[in-house]
Amino acid sequence: HKPDRVMAWAVAMVCPPGGTVLDPFMGSGSTGLACRASGRGFVGVERDEGYFSVARDRLRVSEADDGRA
Repeated sequence: HKPDRVMAWAVAMVCPPGGTVLDPFMGSGSTGLACRASGRGFVGVERDEGYFSVARDRLRVSEADDGRA
């Protein structure tokens, strides 16, 4: 995983509030978590099934913590 504060900074630098980030190499979903925490949209693409499963699970847990699941 990438450090949360680094990803939060990177997302804030490249995407305006309310915008959407496209991450074509989603990996474990760190960018998606940073987007969710900052109120930005997120579209992730990952071709490796293992990484996709990890990202999906991390984002689902985050979604449940937010009360959105």
